[in-house]
Amino acid sequence: MKRLPRHWVEHTADWRTAPMAYWVHVEAEGEVWSAATQYSPPAPVPDGAKGFSLLCIESQGFVFVFSSTPQLEEAIRVLSLVPLPTTRRLSAARRGGHGPNSHWLSRLPGSVKSPKARRRAVEDLQSVWRSLAPKQTSRGA
Repeated sequence: MKRLPRHWVEHTADWRTAPMAYWVHVEAEGEVWSAATQYSPPAPVPDGAKGFSLLCIESQGFVFVFSSTPQLEEAIRVLSLVPLPTTRRLSAARRGGHGPNSHWLSRLPGSVKSPKARRRAVEDLQSVWRSLAPKQTSRGA
């Protein structure tokens, strides 16, 4: 069995600090993203007094940080695409005023964007995601 990549959970006062938060959680029409009350998909909920959980996954020396499962799913989806889409295309798909240079993908180091490195990153992200997913039971099936 392959060993899981290094991963851990940290806590923060604001889930919006995660690099992918803006690009995944879209504010309701007419609201400002940083102060919105509704998002699609829904915003994460705090872990009691600890604040919001940040899942950190290290792959090839780079640490991916997620404040929600939809962010992890989107990273896996985008990094799996061949060819890798441009940040111009990805940022154009999200209404709002942020351009391609602020997109989470443009913040990744070039060494993580090569096809071989992306395959490895996707494998690492998927393995941690599977390890954290609730175990399925066959009861009632």
